[in-house]
Amino acid sequence: MLSQLILAALGITMSIVALKRLAIETSYLRHYVFQPFVVISSGIESSNALYTLLARPPSDVAVEIREPMARLRSFIDRYQREWLTATSTLPEAIHLRAALARAGELALLEEEREAADTIAAAIAHIERTTGLAGPMPAAPHVRRADVENLSGALVRLHKINLRYMEVAYDAFDRIRRRIFLVFMTVGLGGVTAASLFGLAVRRAIAPRIHRMVTAVRCFRELGVYEPLEDRGDDELAVLAHTLNTSFKAIAERDKDRDRFLAVAAHELKTPLTTMKGFSQVALAHRNDTAIRERALAIIDRQATRLGHLVQDLLWSARISGGELPFRPEAIDVEELARRVIGEFELVAKDHSIRLAPRGDAHMLGDPELVEQALWSLLVQAVSVALEHDPVLVTIDAGAAARVLITIEVRGGKDLPEDLEKLLEPFAVVAFEGRRGEPRSTGVGLHLVQGIARLHGARFWIERRPGDLMVFSLELRR
Repeated sequence: MLSQLILAALGITMSIVALKRLAIETSYLRHYVFQPFVVISSGIESSNALYTLLARPPSDVAVEIREPMARLRSFIDRYQREWLTATSTLPEAIHLRAALARAGELALLEEEREAADTIAAAIAHIERTTGLAGPMPAAPHVRRADVENLSGALVRLHKINLRYMEVAYDAFDRIRRRIFLVFMTVGLGGVTAASLFGLAVRRAIAPRIHRMVTAVRCFRELGVYEPLEDRGDDELAVLAHTLNTSFKAIAERDKDRDRFLAVAAHELKTPLTTMKGFSQVALAHRNDTAIRERALAIIDRQATRLGHLVQDLLWSARISGGELPFRPEAIDVEELARRVIGEFELVAKDHSIRLAPRGDAHMLGDPELVEQALWSLLVQAVSVALEHDPVLVTIDAGAAARVLITIEVRGGKDLPEDLEKLLEPFAVVAFEGRRGEPRSTGVGLHLVQGIARLHGARFWIERRPGDLMVFSLELRR
């Protein structure tokens, strides 16, 4: 990894340096070599305009010569100031003189200076003879010899700059080829080094990766979890640790699921067996009204318990899949709690349940889900309560923004120290209650937590002094 980073850093640095060098050369060609060549062409056009004035009367010449002469004067002043390579001290001029020296073309510098001086002298002479500089002559005119001398000097300067352009471009092309050669050399060296490093890395990590792949395939096909031993400190070691953690979590989840299925099967079997047995008793004693009524009452109680257990299982699956429906409407929590307690007392006859409402408990929520949450909380409370101990249900609606439901019982000695474990899916409470009472299977509290989230509510469990267990559900109005 370190070698790859070094090669990458070297390549990036070389690329930046090369691109910067090419950018400098391109800017130099554009502004110092190509631009004067273009400006000289416009100067030649201005000199050609002077030829049309040779046959004009002196009065016309004095007026029409001003514009082309102004352009020529501006051109030669700028050229001598910015582009006269023979005498300029600009870095670009020094660069071009070095290229001319390498090409054996230094004689062009003297030719350039002579041509520029000739152009300047011709322009000055024409300005004097036409009255553009100094006193106005008696008969201002343009002489053919002056124009031809000016045009010839411009053409010579144009050819000299054309040669400058050829020399500068050849130097640029040599730099470009040299950069390309360096990149090719470094690239081939980098590929070779990377290949060698790759082979070394492959020999080092291939066995470790093979062990991981084998472990994943074994776990997928056989469900067998064998911890991966990797004592390195790199990314593969982190991956091995992650796989170990994942395998362990999946294996634990499978154990929880199997344990849950075993408990669920047992819970389903118990009421079904009871219903089957008492239905046979009712059929065998059709004429005994007392026995038949008692059997039917037990069957009804077990059917209610079975229905709630099946509902718990279905809703638990829907919560895990994120598909639990939420249909809010206006509900009276106090009235709903009285109805749930009335139904629950039919299956939990050994405990008295007391309801203590405070304030107006109307709110917006899903009545079916709130009812299921209350039922699950009562089942859990009765499962952990001491025998024949009362259950207190408090509905505190005094606050304007919330309705707090608390269920208090004495007991809970068989619960784990960390009460949050009761909220995990498939958690099973070891304490199963007494004969004939509802028993917690660990699904109900997980459901209550999911229902609380749908309502934007809070649910928590706490121990208080005196072996008091408190289940609290705070709903928003």
